[in-house]
Amino acid sequence: MDTLDALRLFVGIAETGNLTAAARQQSVAPSTVTLALQQLEAQAATRLITRSTRRLTFTHEGELFLARARRLLADWDDAIEGIGQHGPLKGPIRMTATNDFGRQQLVPLIDRFMAAHPAIQVSLHLGDGVVDLIENNLDLALRSGPLADSTLRARLLRRSQRVVCAAPAYWQTHGKPAHPDELARHNCLVLHRPGVPFSSWPFTIDGKAAAVRVSGDRVANDGGVLRHWAVQGYGVMIKNGWEVRRELDNGTLETALEDFASPAVDFYAVTAGGASSHRVAALIDFLAEALRSELPEQAPRAPVDQALR
Repeated sequence: MDTLDALRLFVGIAETGNLTAAARQQSVAPSTVTLALQQLEAQAATRLITRSTRRLTFTHEGELFLARARRLLADWDDAIEGIGQHGPLKGPIRMTATNDFGRQQLVPLIDRFMAAHPAIQVSLHLGDGVVDLIENNLDLALRSGPLADSTLRARLLRRSQRVVCAAPAYWQTHGKPAHPDELARHNCLVLHRPGVPFSSWPFTIDGKAAAVRVSGDRVANDGGVLRHWAVQGYGVMIKNGWEVRRELDNGTLETALEDFASPAVDFYAVTAGGASSHRVAALIDFLAEALRSELPEQAPRAPVDQALR
């Protein structure tokens, strides 16, 4: 059996949950799926799936093999698509982005992109944690830096300052801090990321980078929730300036500690190593242009061969 066909059947097993359903999905006999699995296990010289009468389970090696099989098939499909890349854009784009940015800005931009390219299908995962692109079979992640060395590839889309802000009513009641250390007496709204809350806020103090520990009675894993709480006057938050531009412009939020702003935060489009498909590259170009046109803060076009951690 052709190895690519065997890999497609293997991925089909993961997507459907059993061999019979995978056979039905690919319009082949169940024995063909069994043969494909046996062929791949023989080539890999290890068991990829443990089977019983009631269920099947991917082994650790099987999970690793599955992620690489998905990427290999995606690269193959993109290579074939690239031959005719001067035609209409078509096919799926699987992507992830942060909650607040995704809801506020990305979704309308995706709508515009899909209106211009109706043969595109988008699958969007929102979350403020960092998602493994290869393991989750994703084409694109939109994330803030800093970056670390990686096999992933990133393109800088925009750069902005973080701002400390709260509702005018909160500042009127509690007073604005004159120094970052004074945040200790304020109710700070904390973003929770997998592993640890974002309870150390970055500042520049006496010309040097510094981190100030904060705490409060409200923690969330969604930046949009923190923004809502801040607007309602429940506490102080730190946020990328462009994410709260509307609230700052209409006066529902006011900034503080402007003289202690941390270095600018970079926002990237991150893809797996190697060339992106034409449709993904086109979406990144579209987003870069759209985001630059929204703000005076300009981001260079040059790609950065690093990845988010």
